[in-house]
Amino acid sequence: MMSFNLFTVSASRASHLIATPLLGRSVRLTVRQFSVTINRASHIGSKPIDIPPEVTLSFSYPVRPRTSTSAIPYGYPQISVKGKLGKLDVDVLPFVTFTFESPTTNRILGADLQPTPLTSPGKFVAEVPTAVPQDVISGPGLLKVNVADSAAKKQRGIWGLTRALMANAVHGVTEAFTSSLELVGVGYRASLEDIPPHPNQPANSQPKRQRLNLRVGYSHPVLINLPDSDTFLSCEVPSPNRILLKGIDKQELGLLGAGIRKWRPPEPYNGKGIYLNNEIIKRKEVKKK
Repeated sequence: MMSFNLFTVSASRASHLIATPLLGRSVRLTVRQFSVTINRASHIGSKPIDIPPEVTLSFSYPVRPRTSTSAIPYGYPQISVKGKLGKLDVDVLPFVTFTFESPTTNRILGADLQPTPLTSPGKFVAEVPTAVPQDVISGPGLLKVNVADSAAKKQRGIWGLTRALMANAVHGVTEAFTSSLELVGVGYRASLEDIPPHPNQPANSQPKRQRLNLRVGYSHPVLINLPDSDTFLSCEVPSPNRILLKGIDKQELGLLGAGIRKWRPPEPYNGKGIYLNNEIIKRKEVKKK
């Protein structure tokens, strides 16, 4: 009775030839790698960001509290994007650099700044600085995002993420973001109303705020307070079944829209629900007996 042995070959090694005794004969097997492509730069991160003339960028190392017992002495840097509609802050990691190019200058933001130590009681106590130095620059120009090691997988991911966050911040402070919701259903409607003042406080001492009043099939109205922040601009109800949200922070606007939608998500059988940003759902047919 003839026997033979099978040898396991690692596919992660380079292509090579192995002699394997099979049925008394020497057979040569060729093993290929799973992937032979080289590391490439981030397609999103490598795109420059157009900075309009009315936008100002401020690079700094803000004062941050220590939230863990690690030995990291310094906090992460931050870029403030200021425009005609407001101001947004974007936190970045230390290995990300920003190069600003314009007809008059070409330099790396924050290259001459020293990191600010973390402040907390305990072993790593540091004096709180009276003023944090900033590197301020204004448009027009191009902002290019780079990382220290483009071959590292984590840095490539952060590269594209940071570029997207910066582009959203620039777009938000110049043109703002809008989000629309549509109420589909019999009797579904929305309205804006003022939040009544607290009974134990005088009405003049409280800022005037608004809330959404939704009628979406429950036995009670759904009341949603609108954000009281500088990044949220407005909320409009042009018709009883349509809501328009406007703000400079894309993440905040998306969370607010998702919070409204969750009260009555679109269902696939009758198509009733709250639709966010003209979404399309896959419809289903009712099972017939």
